[in-house]
Amino acid sequence: MSVLIPKSTSFFFSSDPLVGAQNVSVDGSEFTVVLDAPIALPQGAMSATLSVSQASVWNTSYKISAAFGNNEIMIVEGEVPFTLIIPDGLYSLSGLNAYLATQFVNMLLPANLIVISGDDATQRTILTFLNTGDKVDFTQPNSVRGILGFDPALVVSTGPGFNVFSDEPANFNRVNSYLIRSNLVSQGIPVNNIGQGIISQIPISVPPGSQINYQPRNPIPVDASELVGMGKNAFTFSLVDQNLRPTPTAGETWDFVLVLNYFILLTSDKVPMLQL
Repeated sequence: MSVLIPKSTSFFFSSDPLVGAQNVSVDGSEFTVVLDAPIALPQGAMSATLSVSQASVWNTSYKISAAFGNNEIMIVEGEVPFTLIIPDGLYSLSGLNAYLATQFVNMLLPANLIVISGDDATQRTILTFLNTGDKVDFTQPNSVRGILGFDPALVVSTGPGFNVFSDEPANFNRVNSYLIRSNLVSQGIPVNNIGQGIISQIPISVPPGSQINYQPRNPIPVDASELVGMGKNAFTFSLVDQNLRPTPTAGETWDFVLVLNYFILLTSDKVPMLQL
């Protein structure tokens, strides 16, 4: 007679140094854990998988940042060029417009010197100029043009209230989903046919600046057979986006619960040894 006994072990991991996270990256996206007792599955464990049963991640990944090379806009007003450096942040179209308006006022210029808005039907950005002859130079390095949907070009106002539509739809959704990546397993959930060590995908379900509390009904199982009979006590976890780029956390910590599931075979029958 034989019976399979299900077994399960859970682990809580956090990027917070106060609870033991080590080597936390400057941007907060990566940390290392060293356990006193290694994560190991007993010899003979069958159908071993791991999954992320819940996670808490703040939706604070910057859309505009010096690190992304998209944080500058050069404006020519009355033949006088000046460049505005946009602070790293979670900008929407209206948020970016509000920031530019404050900078214009600080420079003793009209707040509506250049207004940024959007066209819902086409998802394109609209630049509205107050004055004739003013320009936005999108050919400069580190330009914000990509997120606004403009090609590298010099945009020139031909009259008061002149409107210019972007060449492409605006691209403010730089991060579509978060992925948790780890060297705990060598393959993980493959991206197409390539193993990248991904152990979970976390959909973005809240507005910018809010906390995602992810609790999937059916967590994605990841093959953990390589942990059978051999343990690991030091490993790294990374928070990346859909393109496997590190996602800065703006100083917030992130955490998740990892569950290991496997079966133990109890039998009164003779089990043949594997042939080498």
